[in-house]
Amino acid sequence: MYRICRLSLTVFALICLAVSLGHCAARKPANKPAPAKAAVVSVTPRVLTIVAGQPFEAVPSSGTHKLSLTLCPEEIGPATFTARSGKSLSGVSVVCGDLVGPGRITKQNVSVRLALGDDLMPSDAVSLDSTPRQFWVDVSVPRDTKAGVYKGAIAFFSGGKQFDATPIEVTVRPLRLIGSSKQYALYTTMGPSGEGSCALSGDAYSAFLRSAAALGFRGVAVCADPSRVGESLNACAGAGLVGMTPVLSFASKCPVPSVDDVKAIESARRAAGVSSAFYFCGCVDNQDIQAAQEKASILKRAGVQVAATVADDDSAQKLMPSVDGINYKVDSPYVQGLVNGGTNRTNKWEWYWWNARESVRANRINAGIGLWRSGLYGCMPMWMPSDAADHAESLDSVLCEALREGVNDTRYITTYMKALRELKDKKRASDKDYIASTEAYLSAFLAKPLDSVTPADLRGFRAKMAEFSAKLAARL
Repeated sequence: MYRICRLSLTVFALICLAVSLGHCAARKPANKPAPAKAAVVSVTPRVLTIVAGQPFEAVPSSGTHKLSLTLCPEEIGPATFTARSGKSLSGVSVVCGDLVGPGRITKQNVSVRLALGDDLMPSDAVSLDSTPRQFWVDVSVPRDTKAGVYKGAIAFFSGGKQFDATPIEVTVRPLRLIGSSKQYALYTTMGPSGEGSCALSGDAYSAFLRSAAALGFRGVAVCADPSRVGESLNACAGAGLVGMTPVLSFASKCPVPSVDDVKAIESARRAAGVSSAFYFCGCVDNQDIQAAQEKASILKRAGVQVAATVADDDSAQKLMPSVDGINYKVDSPYVQGLVNGGTNRTNKWEWYWWNARESVRANRINAGIGLWRSGLYGCMPMWMPSDAADHAESLDSVLCEALREGVNDTRYITTYMKALRELKDKKRASDKDYIASTEAYLSAFLAKPLDSVTPADLRGFRAKMAEFSAKLAARL
């Protein structure tokens, strides 16, 4: 009896152990396969004829359908293409998906718009036929994006269904662009206090300011009654525009300021967090000199920085003793002398202006290498409606794309100059030859006649600046 009990207990214990081991084994997590990287399917247009081109150049009639561009983190860059269809299509929407590579550039960072002349319009209800329609693509590379090649597709939808696509490839450089060393402010009277076609609602003004900030501007001129300037400055700060801001409340055809008016605006500026301001006493020709001088005297008594926008060198000379800064017209002999190698600068703050609503090419050059060649502190492109039908409140324009690309041209130079300065500070003989070769390239490029510089030249120039910046930094 004792043996039977002992045997039964032994068998029972073994059964319990087996059940326990089986239960543990069942709870042990299975080895999960490593998640596969998102694959990018090869894309070839099947329905539409797609031809990729280069921004600011005529898109060819035939060629590759793949869009390719090279950017740095914290850079926005454009690409363009045309699309045509063998049969008429209406209500077509064109969008881009995520771009996948070492990381991901999400679709929220890619916009696709329809180009109609210089205007860039939404691409959500497009008609396509045998006539090529041009599209404009902007890719914004976030700051922490890893270097490498990112691939994706631009898709075409009709009736909610995708019917075609074309590939896009973005190469992200292993280089972070720093901000430009130049000052950029948009010179305009558009805003809630504007008159006629310059008047904007609060929402339209906020959108206008956000668009200006996305172009690389650090300030937008404010023009309002002194009691309302604070509202405009707060709106600027809300859009991230906290750099040097032109105040046009007392400019040409505006009332004479009082010291109390100016002090109230300065208090509002500091409260908004805007770093600095220049108070403009006039946008003048010879007939406005006396009024501008009187305003400048009052502004000086209020203890603020005073500037004037002038159309000719004679006006600049007459106002020079009264102001701290001059905003010259870009084609003035003084500015052109500097652009073409002159060095006879004044001791004033100096910028230049031009009508930024006229020429895509002028916008790119004047905001970019032309400004760098001049040696001036910055520029203030003028953005004003030409008439009541001119909807200048929208900055969705190839004209503005050119302004941004000019700003980015100077960002590439600024990034290079920083790396150059840091390496020079090492004072090593082994670095001298390479340093000299990079400086020689930059000097030779900037010496080219500006009217001969092409978009292709500028693409090559940026590539060289990026290469030099990376190699200079690697030698530190």
